[in-house]
Amino acid sequence: MAESPDSVLFVPVSGPGGSGEYYRCLAIARALRAHRPGLVIHFLVNRHARLERDARFHYHELNDSPTRDRLAAREYIEQLRPALVLFDSAGRMMHFRAARAVGARVAWLSDRPNKRRKAFRWRMLPLLDLHLMAAPGEAAPRLSFLHRFKQRCFPGLKTVFFSGIAPPADASRRQALCDALGLPDSDYLLFAPGGGGYERGGRPVPEIMLEAAAISATETGLPAIMLMGPQYKGAVESHETVRVVKSLPTEDLSQLLGGARLAVIGAGSMMTTQTLSLGVPAVLVPAGGDDQPPRINDFSRRGLVSAAPMEAGPMAEAAIALARDADRRAAQQAAVRDAGIRNDVELVAAGLLELLSAEC
Repeated sequence: MAESPDSVLFVPVSGPGGSGEYYRCLAIARALRAHRPGLVIHFLVNRHARLERDARFHYHELNDSPTRDRLAAREYIEQLRPALVLFDSAGRMMHFRAARAVGARVAWLSDRPNKRRKAFRWRMLPLLDLHLMAAPGEAAPRLSFLHRFKQRCFPGLKTVFFSGIAPPADASRRQALCDALGLPDSDYLLFAPGGGGYERGGRPVPEIMLEAAAISATETGLPAIMLMGPQYKGAVESHETVRVVKSLPTEDLSQLLGGARLAVIGAGSMMTTQTLSLGVPAVLVPAGGDDQPPRINDFSRRGLVSAAPMEAGPMAEAAIALARDADRRAAQQAAVRDAGIRNDVELVAAGLLELLSAEC
């Protein structure tokens, strides 16, 4: 049997380059704890990833992402014996079977097509209780005919589409944070790559974005803040024009996004949906993994965002143009609303709490 009906294990992808899956799971974990304060929450994380850690949760370190450090991940599942395991884009069949063997309910979160297809493999289907599928920018997402057929063969499997996962914005918290950072409480430019661990042409991505932020602030006269990212390994700590911050907790990032005239952000899934679900006009740039250029092309084609390459000049030009064009910003916000992009952290938390209640 599982450890207790009040124990949840999160198994997200994590690494030195990017950690969007981890921060998505962190937002979900905090929402779960808000509803069930006594819930015991564990994370499996890559020891080499620089991650924000919540002191209320328990962290267990691996030498690599769970999918690669597979034996250690399985051992933790067997030792912790959680009531529920959420795998976010990580894990192998041995992990899902180990979770089943200790009596845990199993949830899988997919944020791209290949991850969704993985959950609908015949050998995977009987191991899952809940499949959470990211569908940002899809107003009425549906399963394919084949996936609907497969799901009917496993009536115990529930599928849920969600748009974005992000901590909620809070105006009073934003005011206090902006005061602490020396920013006005609204109408500034925010630049953030996401994790910040990638390079382009031998330069750290955050430093390229910082150059763009300086140009944008000078040309528009607006204050600018640059969040370098928790994975940034460079030495830049300050700038004469731009307020530089190494990183912020995800909850604080939501507060800053809520007051920005616009945000120039890396096009990772977590960062993109967090920004758009808060109604912030955005310029998307390819700051990380291979999933980012297709997302940029799709979202910019549909008028949800502006797009720019990872070059300081063009990035600044896109930010300046958007900052000066109120009609374009309003059009982006309207397109985002029409596409159904929203913060679904409560929806996802409710689905997981339902699994825990069923376990009880």
